[in-house]
Amino acid sequence: MRGKLNARAVLAGIWSLAAVAALMTAALVLPAAARAEKAVAMPGPPCDPDDAAQVRLRLSVTGMHSGKGNVTITIYPDDADHFLDGAYKVARQILPVVLPVTEACFVLPQAGHYAVALFHDENDNGHFDTTMLGIPAEGYGFSNNPTLYLGPPDLGKVRIPVQAGDNPVSVLMKYY
Repeated sequence: MRGKLNARAVLAGIWSLAAVAALMTAALVLPAAARAEKAVAMPGPPCDPDDAAQVRLRLSVTGMHSGKGNVTITIYPDDADHFLDGAYKVARQILPVVLPVTEACFVLPQAGHYAVALFHDENDNGHFDTTMLGIPAEGYGFSNNPTLYLGPPDLGKVRIPVQAGDNPVSVLMKYY
């Protein structure tokens, strides 16, 4: 049977490629802490619009498919080696979904560059859920709303400058 393709082998190859791509996407889209255990909020100090020296990141999240569950928002420092590593997060908030826009405000330790990653935990189980193939089953998003191809964006695509005062950022929730 030389030169002929075995249908079982072809299907296995296609399945393997799809599974690897899906698992890469699921494993890399959000931090391990968000997948492994229920997210813990780290709200930090309250935003004070009267404090001109305060570094505030004002986030607006749109595009949620439903008002169920919550949105887990994580802020990361400008460090490519630890981007999406929950152990290095600067702050995290878990907020109930408010349609059409869920808003959050973070007080950051200093001006500089940061990155935002978030997910819509529709079933409120504290995990970023995936399908049996490893494809995200819940919405997700990043600062700068990058287009994703088989995995998370590089830090350079999602890093945002933040200075003293208000820094508005809009994130569009994406779903597969």
